[in-house]
Amino acid sequence: MIVAETRAYVRLADGRVLAYADTGPSAGVPVVYCHGFPSSSREVGLLAPVVGESGVRLIAPDRPGYGESSPQAGRSLGGFADDVAALLDHLGIAKAAVIGVSGGGPYALSLLARLPGRLGPGALVAGLGPPSAQARARADFFPMARWALRLIDMVPALAPLVARPAVRALRLRGRLRLNMRLTAPADREVLADPAVLDILVGAQRAGLAQGGYAAVQDLLLYVRPWDIALTEVTAPCTLWHGTADRIVPPAMATALAGMLPAARLRLIQDEGHYSLPIRYRATILRELIASARGS
Repeated sequence: MIVAETRAYVRLADGRVLAYADTGPSAGVPVVYCHGFPSSSREVGLLAPVVGESGVRLIAPDRPGYGESSPQAGRSLGGFADDVAALLDHLGIAKAAVIGVSGGGPYALSLLARLPGRLGPGALVAGLGPPSAQARARADFFPMARWALRLIDMVPALAPLVARPAVRALRLRGRLRLNMRLTAPADREVLADPAVLDILVGAQRAGLAQGGYAAVQDLLLYVRPWDIALTEVTAPCTLWHGTADRIVPPAMATALAGMLPAARLRLIQDEGHYSLPIRYRATILRELIASARGS
């Protein structure tokens, strides 16, 4: 059963607008969905076919500057927790689980760290880890990303010069087209489905509708020291990662698992960056909800 998606907005205390998608039955277990990079809340359309049967209500905000959310100068990973707390207050939700996909992983971790009594358990799917985990996985990144991470590490002041051309290329050609040659065979099989590709491309276009400012912010936040402590992520957190992921190498998940107090590492053989969250979406949601109900 495919459940309809509602798109809505909440006005935050500082006057900004936070746009979000609300998908699934109102009585379902609430799950905050942190979209990937560069993307938007429209990404939850990928989970629509399994939301009804999973008994989950997905709340997916557009991060500041993405989609229809107002931009925010000087934003941070930790500051995103304030926006989500305000959104949950607006919806009357006292507690929710968290899922972060790819570049949404750091934001999912920020929610678990900053709102431990309210957000959890968590699931990271092909999630990006902090700079120390990136360094440990650097040899497994594809050459262009490895070069960029190395340059930023050596000369942090050059980060904006690296980020802006990268985002410009993403806007002109699209991440999916840039990555097609880099993806695993399992990814290419999944992306051959026009319905999947349409959702991913649409989510990316919506995410960059206001320009590339938010994407540049994300890139810089990913590679600079994070303003959250992973030792504060005390809720159970399952790290789902495909062994054939060529976008975010599985070594990232292995390193990250050693940094989280209550991590469970699930390495899935031969799955890639796109195939894992599609093929295992029902399993991921089912296990997350079971953990939420048991906590």
